[in-house]
Amino acid sequence: MSEDRIDILHTSFNRSIIVTSVDDSISANAGVLLLREADHKLRITEDLADKLYDPRLQSHIRYSYAELLRARLFGFACGYSRQDDADELAHDPAFRAAVWNRAGDNVTAERLASQSGHSRLIDCLVDGDNLKVLCDYLAEPVIRHRQVRTDHKIKSATADIDGFPVTVYGNQEGAAYNGYYLRKVYSPLAAHLSASGDLDDPRASSGFINAKLRKGDAAPAEGALAFMLETYAKAMTFCEHVDLRADAAFAIGEIMDELADRDIHFTMRLRDNPTLKRIAAANVFRPSGRPPADGYEWAVDLGPYQASTWRHAQRLILVIVDQPDQTGHLRLFPHYFFLVTNWTESERSANDLLEHYRRRGTFEDRFGELNQSLHTRLSQPKFAENEATLLLSLLAYNLAETLRRETESVTGSGWDLSRFQRTVLQTGARLVKGGGRLRFLLMRPFTRSWTMLAKRLSHWSDQLARPVKRGIPLPPPPAHAYLTYSPRL
Repeated sequence: MSEDRIDILHTSFNRSIIVTSVDDSISANAGVLLLREADHKLRITEDLADKLYDPRLQSHIRYSYAELLRARLFGFACGYSRQDDADELAHDPAFRAAVWNRAGDNVTAERLASQSGHSRLIDCLVDGDNLKVLCDYLAEPVIRHRQVRTDHKIKSATADIDGFPVTVYGNQEGAAYNGYYLRKVYSPLAAHLSASGDLDDPRASSGFINAKLRKGDAAPAEGALAFMLETYAKAMTFCEHVDLRADAAFAIGEIMDELADRDIHFTMRLRDNPTLKRIAAANVFRPSGRPPADGYEWAVDLGPYQASTWRHAQRLILVIVDQPDQTGHLRLFPHYFFLVTNWTESERSANDLLEHYRRRGTFEDRFGELNQSLHTRLSQPKFAENEATLLLSLLAYNLAETLRRETESVTGSGWDLSRFQRTVLQTGARLVKGGGRLRFLLMRPFTRSWTMLAKRLSHWSDQLARPVKRGIPLPPPPAHAYLTYSPRL
């Protein structure tokens, strides 16, 4: 590699400081090597690439599906959501080393695919059954992470179902103004599975296992029944028992009756109405005596309840939350809400169900991480192309989630995805090449977290990984490709 140096800034506040542009042996994304190590052991991109239909003319292919998928997924995981970012990452030495599907010390000498190459990848993903294959594959990081850590099947898991908005700014097909969110959006449905039902348990396998893009003006429960049944069937292929959790938007008779008919356990919040308020009135009271400083909270089992539009009666739970306000005094009236479920009292008590539902609390934080850390952007003109982009971002989230959970396990503290990106994935490093080796020199402040995480990865089983071929010949890049990074100004 060249050692060209160009001074670009002589600071006036301190004449001793000079900012210099050097060669392309420096990377700000060394954490992509950890993503590749996890991907290699889980064999995510390789197996997905093998399942996808490839309509491209094979004699003209420079980048394989596996390489294109890695570049896109790793870019999402590191916070690069725009396709234009691919032009920059194509020259990043860490990305080059991590993405190429070959071994040896020449992997940093070849540029990766540009923005146009990634645009063609999206075109391929909506061809034939590829979109369905991609959706079906979404759960694989969850399954395989469990497999390399332990060979035990997940005994009991909970799938959380909800919709979330993805804001758009153009004239994308299917995007529409949504009166609830007061902006133009898509309204996808997503299902997130947690092996223990507790989304904050770092020891439990966790991740998105199903998703479906919907139009921006879709009703909250539109298509929800079919989506729940599909999610349950998918989860049961690798779990012994699965139950569902959802908010009040999904607690409608059609959905609950069908789940009860299929003996699928669920717990949902239920919107109140005049009838429910009358039922609750006799139980909403304050015990005599001085209240505790943090107030009261208790659950009351009200027994079976059946609305006029339901075919089956469901178990109704009243939850009373009587907590102080900012002044430290109890509010005038206790707050309360309802849960509806088909768990029997012998299977789970009212308090157990309340605790189980409360564990859903951080589920919506996953959507926040998608929008804030992975910066999910659905900017393609066609609906199917945006669905493919959404599924890729969720798959990237699942891959990053495996490493984030390992980091939580080894540090014993909570890590959100943004912190994980800043501290681990977006690590500065310098590439030194010599003696047939590629050595990335990390910034010392990041050594501790990397050392702990590398040790955890070394304990993963290698049963899924397969050797990477050496010396794969590559056709030269096209004549119009920039061999050095040329930013768009």
